[in-house]
Amino acid sequence: MIEQRSMLPIGTVLHGTYRVEEYLSSGGFGNTYVVTNVQFDEAYAMKEFFMKGISQREGQTTVSVSNADNQQQFELQREKFKKEARRLRKLQNGHIVHVHDLFEENGTAYYVMDLLDGESLSARMKRTKRPMTEQEVLSVLPQVLSALKEVHAQQIWHLDLKPGNIMTDHQGNAVLIDFGASKQMDATQGYTGTSTALCYTPGYAPSEQIDGNIKRIGPWTDFYALGATLYNLLTSRQPPSTSDVMMEGAEAFSFPPSVSSEMQQMVVWMMSARPAARPQSVGEIEQRLSLCQPPVPVKPEPVVSEETIPEPEPVVPEEPENIVPSYVENEESEYVEDVSAYQYTEPDESEEGYEDEYLDDDEEDGNMLTKFWSGSNTVVQLIAVLILGFILVMILRAMLEM
Repeated sequence: MIEQRSMLPIGTVLHGTYRVEEYLSSGGFGNTYVVTNVQFDEAYAMKEFFMKGISQREGQTTVSVSNADNQQQFELQREKFKKEARRLRKLQNGHIVHVHDLFEENGTAYYVMDLLDGESLSARMKRTKRPMTEQEVLSVLPQVLSALKEVHAQQIWHLDLKPGNIMTDHQGNAVLIDFGASKQMDATQGYTGTSTALCYTPGYAPSEQIDGNIKRIGPWTDFYALGATLYNLLTSRQPPSTSDVMMEGAEAFSFPPSVSSEMQQMVVWMMSARPAARPQSVGEIEQRLSLCQPPVPVKPEPVVSEETIPEPEPVVPEEPENIVPSYVENEESEYVEDVSAYQYTEPDESEEGYEDEYLDDDEEDGNMLTKFWSGSNTVVQLIAVLILGFILVMILRAMLEM
């Protein structure tokens, strides 16, 4: 439990600008407060360098060292604290907490940073009393990788990745915090600090960090811690020790059935005992991460509404049997037209010279006999035949008597 006398009193104004509003948290190397910039009425988080077990509060604000023998260590760590602030200020990434101000006062140092409206991933699991789902982890992981890409590009190793150092806000944005254990190398991989001590959190640090071998640390060191972080988020279990990982390999891990084999393999890969067997860059993890992403759902077919009804396909009628070729149809049409052009027209009988022009006498007699014969009934025709026969008999008898 943090003693209240170790805290700055609420209402204290520092640097003539920042008023302490409330206490947030404490760690081995500092206290964190919510402050207000009185000039602009803006809220920030402010971290005060305060070493647990070494620092003490004189009066209400001044910080001193309880034992003179620890003065050198205090000053050394205070310089490291200021370097942490300067490193953070150089990092321009939305997933890394941004530092706005740095100053010394009350015998110690302070830096002012963004106030994050959210909670750490460890606090989230304590609140929900369950591990995070793989989908929840996959929503956070790319953001952490984005932060690490920027950190490593500046030749900085975080060296304290864990659920407690990843904050998420109410919109799901993840931010990497607490660079107190970080180290920075120069362009030739030479260490730029004066202290070679490597702080670490058990379960989240690989063997090279535990051994304090600063020459062997690198991006792969942070990736081991990231793998341990993923394991804790997915299982709510403490990550396996480095000795267990070395002796048992993948058997040292115990995942629930809900975690995909691809995600399990990625965690085991990140936490490999040998640094060379781990990923060497963020890009390698991002490529592997694509295998853990859920398949893209198939886009459903659009619902056809009255406004979007597609045009119907043209209907091709079946060809009927015994179709008359088109050229025959054309000939018939021409033929009908020709016949109609030469239709017989009955002559007008009232015209002068009609009989002379169209009928001679023989034709007229023949027509009269034909009309008579066709117009008579059967009895009349029989009588006519008998009369003609009688006449023929009389003519023959007369010829014989001669």
